[in-house]
Parts: sequence; C-alpha cells; structure tokens
Amino acid sequence: MPQPNPSVQPDDPPKIVFVRQQFSSFGGAELILDRTLTALNSRHYKVALIARSWHDDRKSIEFIPCDPPKLMRPFREMMFARAACRMIEKMPGTLVQAHERISCCDIFRAGDGVHAAYLEQKLRTETALGKAAIGFSLFHRNTLKLEREMFSSPRLKAVIVNSEMVAGDLVRHYGYPRERIHFVPNGIDLQRFSLAARERLRMETRKKLGIAENKSVILFVGSGFERKGLGLTIETIAESAKNAELVVIGRDRTPGKFLAQAKRMGLADRFHLIGAITDPLPYYAAADALMLPSIYDPFPSTVIEALACGLPVVTTTGCGARDIVRQLESALVCDALDRKGLTEALACALDLAAISETRNTARNIAEAFGIDPMIDRMVALYDNLIAAGARIAQ
Repeated sequence: MPQPNPSVQPDDPPKIVFVRQQFSSFGGAELILDRTLTALNSRHYKVALIARSWHDDRKSIEFIPCDPPKLMRPFREMMFARAACRMIEKMPGTLVQAHERISCCDIFRAGDGVHAAYLEQKLRTETALGKAAIGFSLFHRNTLKLEREMFSSPRLKAVIVNSEMVAGDLVRHYGYPRERIHFVPNGIDLQRFSLAARERLRMETRKKLGIAENKSVILFVGSGFERKGLGLTIETIAESAKNAELVVIGRDRTPGKFLAQAKRMGLADRFHLIGAITDPLPYYAAADALMLPSIYDPFPSTVIEALACGLPVVTTTGCGARDIVRQLESALVCDALDRKGLTEALACALDLAAISETRNTARNIAEAFGIDPMIDRMVALYDNLIAAGARIAQ
C-alpha cells in the first residue's frame, strides 16, 4: 500500500473531484463516499462532487451539478458519463475519482463491483428466456461497453476495490494489472455499532416490533432485494426456521413481490418489512443473526456492522465479505444456489447466536474495519498519485 507523501502540505491543498451519479441517503456506496468527503475535507483537501443532485448544505464541499436528460434506463449511465467527462475536460490538473463507469477518471472505486462478474452470477439463476433477455438488454450491453472503455483508458491509474473478490473479477474479466488494484475495505463507525448499543436498544426495539425476547430474529439489510437474496432468505426461513421472525431493512422497486412470497410461504405473520431507513442500528440490536444470501455483492458494509454488534452472518460465495464471515465460522458461507447449504448455514448462525462468546468473537473481527484506517489508505493513494502527476508535469 502506498505511503503518504510528505510533499502534500495543508497550505497547498490538492483538489480531488469525485463523480457519483445518484447520491442516495440509503445506499452503502454513497455512505462510504460521504465518509470519504468528510474526512478529506477535515484534512484540508479541496473536495468537489459531480452528481445529478446532492442534498447537503456543507459549504466546504463544492457541489457541481451534472444532470443530463435521463431518457430511458439503457442510456442513462452513458449520457451521464459523457456529460461528466465534458466537465472534467475543463479541469486540467485535477485528480478525479469516479464511482461511476467513466473513461475520464484517474481512479475508479469499484464499490458496485464489476458488472461483467455480476452478470456471470445472475445468469446462473435465470431460465433460458431470462438469459436471452439479458443478452439482448441494451442496459447491460451499454454498461459493459462503459466498463470496457474505462478499464482500457490510458488515464485510469488505479482502481480501488473493497474486497479481494472484486480484485479477482477485474483481473479475470478485463486483464487489469494487479499492481494497479488497491485493496481498501469499507470502514464503519465502530463506536456507534457496538455490543453496548445492542444491549441498550434490544428490548426497546423488539417491543416496538411486537417480538418477544424468546423469539429468534433474523435481519436482512440491503436495497435491491433480488440481488441481495431476500427471496432466498424468505424461502430458507419458511422451510427451516419455523418460529423465527424476519425483519427486512431496505428499498426495492417491487416490495409487494416479496410480501406476496412471504404470505404464500406462511411467513406473513413473521415478516416485518421496515423499508428504507437512515438508522439500522436498533434493528441490529433486536436481531440474533444477519442473513444476506447475495447473488453478487462486492462488500456490503452491513456485514461489518452486524459483526460489530456481535451478530453471526449468513452469506454466500458471491459476497466480497465472505472471507470475513469465514473468520467466525466457515459453515456460514455457501453458494447462493445451494438451498441445503443455506439451511445449514442459518441453523449454524442461530446456534452461534445462543453462545455468549460469539458476540465477542464477532466484535473482534469487526475491529479491523474502522473508518480511519479506510481513509488513511485512500489518502496515501491520493498523495502518491498527486506527487507522481507533479513529477510528470515537471
């Protein structure tokens, strides 16, 4: 990992422009970006954000609106990428970090993973008709085109990944040089997500939900329910955890589909769809385990938040946090299509939840994922790239 360059001084602060099309209050990638902006600003960097919109009143962070016509979904990302690059052309000497697939960035943070790898996993779950639809989809074809253009761009100097899984995907699908891939795992607020907070909020939250203390509570946190595996979660609980309650945090375009599935599988009375919220902490406190059987998930911060609160986590081999979860127990991780494996993993999680020592073990694993180490690694990379650019300019 690059070390900070002492030539970067607070009285001569560099400017870093970040690019993110949508900035949702509920997205994990957006939360990481917001933490990065805040931390860099506190360290005397000049920081700007290019986005369609940004609901924030901080004067110290420059907001540059970029809101081209949205048209149809297949062309939305392409229109935004082109508009953003036209703006960036007028910013010579600026370090640009993109959280979108654009060919005019110096750094790409692959917080959303590699689209080619996502499609590889998704195709495993599809019928012949579904596979044909994906093959003909303009959205997927255009997204792959943007991805190819970005990873072959001579301007791209570094890619930040939040898991070794994504690093492997980059090399495998695009042959991107491994030495230019920088592993920076997500960081969370370890003081806020804690065993003490779980103890403090547990009974109060269960009372609000109408769940007795002797009931097992399985938590699902994530937006985009299909990709995150809510359907698999409902199915597994309905078939093998007959008395467990399921609490769901997040947003989806078709939540009614999953409500209907829960009702159809006899889980309606034990299904609590909370929706999108800004503070999931009380629900970690109420839970006994987190279940996230994702089809493809680069590195969900929710896994670290759950571990920090002492919860065992069930996830899949398609999740970038799989190696972290295996530190607690390897049986908690299986293939998303392994129904028997998911059943056994959930049983294992509930068994672990009944052991008091699990809480301390899970918490100790999470201790490595604080916000400050994440920011330190990113700042070291920025300083080295800025210094390298200055040497080239001379």
